[in-house]
Amino acid sequence: MAILERSIRFYCDVLGADLLVADTPEGEDYRRFPGRAAILSLGGHVFDLCEHSSNAGERFDPVRTGLDHFALEAESLDELRAWANWLDTSGVARSEIRKVAGDLGAMFDFVDPDGIQIEFTHYNLGGSEPIASNPV
Repeated sequence: MAILERSIRFYCDVLGADLLVADTPEGEDYRRFPGRAAILSLGGHVFDLCEHSSNAGERFDPVRTGLDHFALEAESLDELRAWANWLDTSGVARSEIRKVAGDLGAMFDFVDPDGIQIEFTHYNLGGSEPIASNPV
């Protein structure tokens, strides 16, 4: 993360994550890197946001070795649409909702303030919710 506070606001205010530990200064926890971190929980998963001291403010680059993107899962197509509407209301640019894997699901993507791509998906694994040709 280039700016830890900005990323905390995005993940908590826009995506609804819970902040478990805020802004742990270097040397106060288990980390083995110079910088600051926050620990968040979202959808039953815990993750760290790390601001490395050696980062001069450069944005994330998905074509370098490391993380390409991560995905969040909606329980239904209606929930996926609701998340898309919420991001629109929050001023977060996103792709159109589109079909994936044939008729197996639908998804859209967007980026966080550092340019990390986040994919929101819904897979109809039970087969009871047909995905229309235009799932919007």
